[in-house]
Amino acid sequence: MIRDRGKKKWQSAFFMPEHVKMLKQISYDDKKQKKPQLDEQEFEEIGFIVMESLNYAIPIKVTIWQNGFFQAISGIVAKVDMLMKYMLFDSDGEKRKILIEEITAAERL
Repeated sequence: MIRDRGKKKWQSAFFMPEHVKMLKQISYDDKKQKKPQLDEQEFEEIGFIVMESLNYAIPIKVTIWQNGFFQAISGIVAKVDMLMKYMLFDSDGEKRKILIEEITAAERL
């Protein structure tokens, strides 16, 4: 008596753990986005908003680009270090170091 197992017979035979890992990595890489190039006017506007938050403790929302993905963070700028090109951002009581080159947008809340 011959029993046909249908697709079960071949389903797991073609996907080795390395293949599954590679397919997940390809899917992850497809979701990445390119970093936008800011012109001088956009960079100046971001600078004004950041300095306003630093001087007057105004909450802002900063959009940063890291490893192909965008992330929005809300809070107040605690410190800007132009020599080392980073700023300390106080978000919900926790300080976060953000590189200036990662910033793609800033807006007042």
